[in-house]
Amino acid sequence: MAPVTPYADPPEPDGVPWALQVVVRVEKDPSPAHLAVLRSVASAVALALADLTSEAAEPEERARTERWRAGPIRKVVRRARGAGWTRQLAVPGVRSHHGEVDVAVHVPGPVDDVHPEVGRLQVGGLSLEQPDEGPRDPAGRAVLVVNPHVEMTTGKAAAQVGHAAQLVLQDLPAEAAGAWLATGAPVEVVLDPVGAWGEDWDRLVARAPVVVADGGFTEVAPGTVTVVAFPPGDAPG
Repeated sequence: MAPVTPYADPPEPDGVPWALQVVVRVEKDPSPAHLAVLRSVASAVALALADLTSEAAEPEERARTERWRAGPIRKVVRRARGAGWTRQLAVPGVRSHHGEVDVAVHVPGPVDDVHPEVGRLQVGGLSLEQPDEGPRDPAGRAVLVVNPHVEMTTGKAAAQVGHAAQLVLQDLPAEAAGAWLATGAPVEVVLDPVGAWGEDWDRLVARAPVVVADGGFTEVAPGTVTVVAFPPGDAPG
């Protein structure tokens, strides 16, 4: 697979910014861990996009999703709890549960025309703790490596791994994509590549089949490489 960089091209088809709205359930007690949210959002995005672009999808939802995919793959990650989480479930989209985290991925649309039950949910400021945790077996998982030299909130990093999971899915052959989706599109998110494999960031960027470069709208400078990704069966190390 050739390296893929979202955002920079192609341009918005009609000059109107569209985005995929992603809602993460974050209750006060207990709150999910940072890595759990990143893994869950990445898997949820892949599963939702497969669902929304399938032959079984509602025609309007499929058309909106394809319209969004034709331009920059912008994602907005929001958080919800309690009644706010419950209310937004009525909005068209795909809900999934991964480990300790619930995620809802809504049908894409213009950023200035977000459903009120989603639009009222908070964007930004989601920073969760990450307890010490050993590496997991990457077998069967896409491996997403977050840039260790760039500081990002949980919400920002979640959007970036969502981009990476989408690009991995788009580049997989149909049979491999089907097998990955059938197991829940599992991922491993790595925050410390040197500790995991003894590989520095620059080497990973040079050889990764998927490279995510941010548009620079929030938190990081335009063009910053935020995540690199490897499909199932092609983990570094």
